[in-house]
Amino acid sequence: MDTNYDAIVVGAGPAGSSCAALLAMKGCRVLLLDKQHFPRDKPCGDALGGKALSIASLLGVRGEIAKRAFLRQSGVVFSSPNGSEVEIQVDGGADGEGGGFVCRRRDFDSILFSNAKKICDAHDGAEVADVLQEDGRFCGVRVKMEGGAVREFFANLLVGADGAASLVARKAGVFSSDAHHTCSAVRGYYSGVAGLRKNIEVHFLQECMPGYFWIFPLSETEANIGVGMLISDMVSKKANLQKVLAECMKNKRFGKRFERSRLHGGLSGWSIPLASAHRRCSGNGWVLIGDAASLVDPFSGEGIGNGLKSAAIAAGTLASAARLGPVGPEKCAEYERTLWSEIGSDVQSSYMLQKMGKVPFLIDIAIGKAKRSKWVRDEFSAMISSREAKGRASDPLFSLRVLLS
Repeated sequence: MDTNYDAIVVGAGPAGSSCAALLAMKGCRVLLLDKQHFPRDKPCGDALGGKALSIASLLGVRGEIAKRAFLRQSGVVFSSPNGSEVEIQVDGGADGEGGGFVCRRRDFDSILFSNAKKICDAHDGAEVADVLQEDGRFCGVRVKMEGGAVREFFANLLVGADGAASLVARKAGVFSSDAHHTCSAVRGYYSGVAGLRKNIEVHFLQECMPGYFWIFPLSETEANIGVGMLISDMVSKKANLQKVLAECMKNKRFGKRFERSRLHGGLSGWSIPLASAHRRCSGNGWVLIGDAASLVDPFSGEGIGNGLKSAAIAAGTLASAARLGPVGPEKCAEYERTLWSEIGSDVQSSYMLQKMGKVPFLIDIAIGKAKRSKWVRDEFSAMISSREAKGRASDPLFSLRVLLS
């Protein structure tokens, strides 16, 4: 191992491994570090849509994902608190190759890490213990290597991709945790699940409102099943998400589907920093991507798409500068501006949809209208696949047209 690099990426989850690989593809000498050993599990809903898969195609790993994931159709099944249900067909992803996959994070993350390892200096079992600074610029990291040795590495650019509890964000003084902008979720892997369709399912039930219950198929009989809710709402309701999940699975609409189901490996829980918090994600010599930058969609709770998007933007914006020398705050700020110009309107619209989703009768109306009206179904389909269309949800005239449809 060398000690000097163009870029050091801290964290080898989807965003980190993708960013490291994309930087290397642009000619950078990259060090990628993660404290855990791969393959490793990561609690998640496991659904991959067009935004994530477009970056996977760019990396050349989509074929490997297809071999190890469950191909789902392009639709999403929604149900409302009053029991109405509708299937929304969604156009193919950004690469036009279908609706997506459900892929266990143990497999997905390993695919991306293995790919990065081919072209980067990548090391798992290497824990970043501290960030090194020089004249106010982040210039490297102190790492506890496997076996206990402590080493220091230096770079022109430091990329924090180290998740929701990001050390890089803490050292930069931008870490914050707001219960109104943080979601908590639990999920389990179940076999013997009846009635699975080749679509992901999102159900708004009284048992988990304001939040939702999901069923994401991993095979014809296996599924990732979970529930998520804002921490502020959990506190006000004194909700225990494991109990909420059990109640959702016993709901009269789903009970028979889980009569013969079996939980494998126990339930896992995690916190999700939402993009509605709009965390600062750049500074002198450093940027944040993925969950470290708090980029999870406020409505869907999905973070992989924006995580990989941020990785691609960081690599595209900063690779040339990192090859030439220390990357200053102005160049790092260019990444942040570009990122939010790409995802900002989508995040704002999703945040408004999240607020609307807290009102059961509004969900009842919306899903009921979609069930009866092709125009509403088409609009919802566009909202799922297009940030421009999602923005129409905040237009009073659009809401009026939905009500009158």
